[in-house]
Amino acid sequence: MSVIYLPKEKVIATGDAVVDWMPFLGDGYPEDWIQTLHALEQVDFTHIIPGHGEVVTKERISFLRSYLTDLIAAVQQADAAGASLEEMTPTVADQLAPKYEPGMSKYPLGQYRDRIGTNIEAVYHKVVHKPSAQR
Repeated sequence: MSVIYLPKEKVIATGDAVVDWMPFLGDGYPEDWIQTLHALEQVDFTHIIPGHGEVVTKERISFLRSYLTDLIAAVQQADAAGASLEEMTPTVADQLAPKYEPGMSKYPLGQYRDRIGTNIEAVYHKVVHKPSAQR
């Protein structure tokens, strides 16, 4: 991942490390993404030119980090309770919706619901049940 930092302007361009809202985890690694966001929070800037969407403020990073952290925790909890991926998908989506679905209000209706299933599946396979070689 490349980040462009303009210290005088207090702006960073993050590519897809930060997006306007709902990240796509199908080709990402949620735990690594959280670490990347934490590292970005340490940089002195005020605005982000994200990989997709409009310019956002630094607060977007903590929002995305919170989403990924909560998503991982919810999938781990559902798995520990014995839920299959198919069973946990609607439950986890509903569990996280009050906090994260309103963030989608300016986007096409249903984008949270359209993407959350892919993200739950990615966490399920890449975090909870990742191959032992990756542990």
